[in-house]
Amino acid sequence: MIVNWPKLSDEQIENKAADFRQQALAALDAKAASAVPVEQIAEHYLGYELEFVEDDSSLPSDVIGGIDFDSNIIIINAAIESHIGRYSFTIAHEIAHHVLHRDIFLQTRSGESIMCRGGEQRPIEEFQADRFAEALLMPADLIRQHYRKVKTRNIFKRTNQLTLAAKVIQSTDLDNVSVSAMVVRLNHLGLSAKKPFYNLLYRLFKR
Repeated sequence: MIVNWPKLSDEQIENKAADFRQQALAALDAKAASAVPVEQIAEHYLGYELEFVEDDSSLPSDVIGGIDFDSNIIIINAAIESHIGRYSFTIAHEIAHHVLHRDIFLQTRSGESIMCRGGEQRPIEEFQADRFAEALLMPADLIRQHYRKVKTRNIFKRTNQLTLAAKVIQSTDLDNVSVSAMVVRLNHLGLSAKKPFYNLLYRLFKR
């Protein structure tokens, strides 16, 4: 199926994710300062059912999630259910398809009923859904705030990206986010483990 998906800048996706999160949390009466409850958002705010499947005709073997707009079902490969980070990100990714792509998909489809996440080829709508998912799960302002706290507490320590990402997750209490997803998020927000000023201070104080 060839679809002219909307051309969205990173800023536009960030804004859409932030607006959606605010509306969803308000509707669910959920706290904004805790892990984003993507399960509740999918089920109770958007009205989707979560369906876990083994490798069968519902999902190709290399696909970990999909969304059926006709049946209001989010399909999840059962293999990732115990991996909370991948599981939450997959639900957030399918929520992104609902927000960004549902209307266009339904208007232009030619027999297809399911949008899937996975596979070797990553078309534009999948990149958009990934970016929306990370913005939904890891609010930019919250990440920047706690990144500064973490960097201040560790100003004289060597901190690689994985360690820094883990510390930011711990500081924010975003316990449904994987370390690898946080690394990507920090990079997309222009934050990294190595800053020239801190590296200079480290070298000076190590002498």
